[in-house]
Amino acid sequence: MSRSSLRLVCLLSFLLCAASAPAQEGHPLRGTWVGYWGPTLTVQSRIVLVIDHDGKTMSGVYQPGPNAVPLKVAGLDITPGKPASGGRGYATPAILPIFKVYFEIDAKDARGNPVAIVAEGTMQNVALPNRSITGTWTQTSGGNTAKSEFRIARQ
Repeated sequence: MSRSSLRLVCLLSFLLCAASAPAQEGHPLRGTWVGYWGPTLTVQSRIVLVIDHDGKTMSGVYQPGPNAVPLKVAGLDITPGKPASGGRGYATPAILPIFKVYFEIDAKDARGNPVAIVAEGTMQNVALPNRSITGTWTQTSGGNTAKSEFRIARQ
């Protein structure tokens, strides 16, 4: 094999390895998630979650920074999906799994009172870098419960 063809093979091998590197992201929940929850479009609270997975368990923090709160519970339930209704019968519909996400957080409000947060949602675009989670955010503080929809996207 000549030097030029060896160089070409090495270059192509390097490019193939580099092209496949972004696809190896690990656990689908791992990363930084940013979004909002609130009762109306004008009254929204910011959500920042940093989630990690060590191969066995999930962990993470809510609102990272000096007042970061560790996640009490973080769960992901993957269930088989149902075939999409094609209507024509000649195409085989894709059967995609459903990724259900669950978080529990014991935080504190500005006065230091305990706030219990429970978030349940479904992940969309799981295989893509711009995946997101939408669902229900329930926050209880001092006997008052606020329940709303939330949406967070991976950064």
